[in-house]
Amino acid sequence: MPKTVIAGVDGSDESGNALRWAADYVDQVGGVLHAITVWHQPVQFGYRLATPDSELKQRAQSTLDAAVRPVREQYPNVDIKGRLIRGDDVDELVRLSEQADLMAVGNKGHSAFTSMMVGSVAMRLVQHAHCPVIVVR
Repeated sequence: MPKTVIAGVDGSDESGNALRWAADYVDQVGGVLHAITVWHQPVQFGYRLATPDSELKQRAQSTLDAAVRPVREQYPNVDIKGRLIRGDDVDELVRLSEQADLMAVGNKGHSAFTSMMVGSVAMRLVQHAHCPVIVVR
């Protein structure tokens, strides 16, 4: 049975490394790689910022496309399906993990705490995902 592998993509170098790791894995064992970018309307001090949803969605799509393009070129035999999801990054990835055999994420992404050894998203996914999670450094 083909493997279903999910890679979380947020535009950081670390998530790009996780996507490449996942593509290499799928190239070796077979399956489908789902590159997932989760986006949301940011809130600061309890208020939504003035950026329109359409612009945020377009930025997320550009981030996803920029991450997937070179990996597709490097792994032309890997079936990579890019997908945007609106919501909370951890909640959405945990939900998707119910249907996955493996998830790969970067050890830290775009956040205010990029100096942490393992980012809060990666740590929460390791604790709550329904499949094994690989944290790529």
